[in-house]
Amino acid sequence: MRCAAWLGVSRALTLLLAVHAVQAGKREPLQVETLHGTALVYSLDFKGKEPQRLLGIRTTSGHRVQLRAAGPAAAQSAGLATGMRIQVAGRWMHPEATPGKPKEPPFFMIVDVNASENAAGTAPQPTVRSLLGGVARAAASRAPSPPHPRPRLPPPRPRPPQPRPLPPSPRPPPPSPRPPPPFLQPPPPSLQPPPPSSLAPLPYSLAPLLSFNELVSQDVKAIFIPIAGVASPGVACPGTTLPLTTVAAVKKAVFEELSPRGVTVGSTLNRCSYGITKLTTSNSLVAPLVNLPCNGTNNGVNWTFSKCDFDDFNGYADAADEALRQKGVNLDAYKHRVYLLPPSSCGFVGLGYVGCDGSFDCRVWIGADFWATPAAIVHELGHNLYLAHAGAMTSAGVYDEYADMSGTMGYCCADRCPNTPHAWQLGWITAQQINGSAIKPGQTLTFNINSQAVSRQTGLRITGLDGSDPLFVGYRTKAGGDTPAPADIAGASISAGRLHLYTAAIANTFDPKPTSWMGSVSNGSAWEHPTAGLVVRLRSVSSTSAVVTLCRKAGPETLASCRAGLDNDCNSLVADKDAACLKLIRRPIRGL
Repeated sequence: MRCAAWLGVSRALTLLLAVHAVQAGKREPLQVETLHGTALVYSLDFKGKEPQRLLGIRTTSGHRVQLRAAGPAAAQSAGLATGMRIQVAGRWMHPEATPGKPKEPPFFMIVDVNASENAAGTAPQPTVRSLLGGVARAAASRAPSPPHPRPRLPPPRPRPPQPRPLPPSPRPPPPSPRPPPPFLQPPPPSLQPPPPSSLAPLPYSLAPLLSFNELVSQDVKAIFIPIAGVASPGVACPGTTLPLTTVAAVKKAVFEELSPRGVTVGSTLNRCSYGITKLTTSNSLVAPLVNLPCNGTNNGVNWTFSKCDFDDFNGYADAADEALRQKGVNLDAYKHRVYLLPPSSCGFVGLGYVGCDGSFDCRVWIGADFWATPAAIVHELGHNLYLAHAGAMTSAGVYDEYADMSGTMGYCCADRCPNTPHAWQLGWITAQQINGSAIKPGQTLTFNINSQAVSRQTGLRITGLDGSDPLFVGYRTKAGGDTPAPADIAGASISAGRLHLYTAAIANTFDPKPTSWMGSVSNGSAWEHPTAGLVVRLRSVSSTSAVVTLCRKAGPETLASCRAGLDNDCNSLVADKDAACLKLIRRPIRGL
């Protein structure tokens, strides 16, 4: 039935396009075709410019095709993630040449998308454990919440309709069974930190839980491939120049073993993950410089260094892979391939697949000016590890997808660790979790939050806040991977850090959703949730931890709240310590 329905839709679309073509005076009707394969979602990152999202498909024959979509198909494709098996219906487009500009290559315009699960299977949900020693409980699933209208919350993010499940029409065979890769395994018990002894006991209904995700990867096995476009030995191709950075400099920027006192790609991953996710000289390689001709054809697709479009940067990668294989390099030993591009019309900082389940090579491209910039490389590898961008509202009230400076998925190129929600997503930290709707108005709860720089058990995740995305609270200090972080991220000294607040709808390790920085507070200051009436206050700080209180507003103080020792206005003062209570207590009783 579903197969027949799909064929019926295809015939109808073909007839509709044919009629449109005849009406427009075309000589031949436009034919709807169907492509089968694996979705490729690219994040194209620039410095000082908005990022771009590119969409492609890796067909069953191994070809990479650029996809575009408009209208309902664009809404469907917005729900795609790298690694999904997809079936797309559409037509080939051959753009006309524009005078003075290189001709744009053909692309496939989507009119319908069907998708199924990733090759890796269904992503596991976060594990939640009771601090009181109860059995593990699965995290409850959560429907997407509507965006908040308040200006300090992220702007409305449309929840697009998800691609429909694949009908039982012909599709590529599923990948052959293989043992689960290490990054899909839960952290071993030795990596699960014990409950914090410093937490004061709370009523069971409000006792915080421990929440953590699957570890994304124990080893980031990557090969870094420097590329030059040469017309002849020592002569660069037209439209490009020889590389600006040496291979030796790349090695020092990548490997902690070669720069033990500096910041490298390896040291950032190692320090920010507490040593459980590693990129080292033992599992990764910086290849010798690969000299490519000015033009070429790989997998039946032409590419050139005179421009930089979808076919070109994929062509550089295919050609470099072929050159290295001819030299005996075993590319299959490396899950991630990082292509370092020469100066050319590729004006981006980096480009990378958003997500990669290991069923094919995970690709990253780095622009010419950033070969030896660890932060840029970590950012793009972060996309491979399913991280989306870290954004925030600007002072102008506009949401900027890069504006969270507290995380490596924000603006390039300061060296720092991922923000708290991204560290939780990667499986690097175990956060305390509490249901905000269970906090009784006027009551104050106290938490000890370890510095994210020194402990895997860090952060606080608060759910159930007026239907908004979960709130993350993280404490950052100048230590570990955050040693080079500026004062507005990790505090002005090693003994006084800063508390940061974020919202994120991330559901699990393999869920590439953006995070939104909501603000930060220093010692003695507080932040209030725009709609839930929740006040987060930083009470005291040290180089290793912070004391944080949560209070849910109940309105102005009353005589009853003052006598009960409640803090209705959540100003951290109760009874005779609160000026509002003093006025009520001393107010003369009428009629006496």
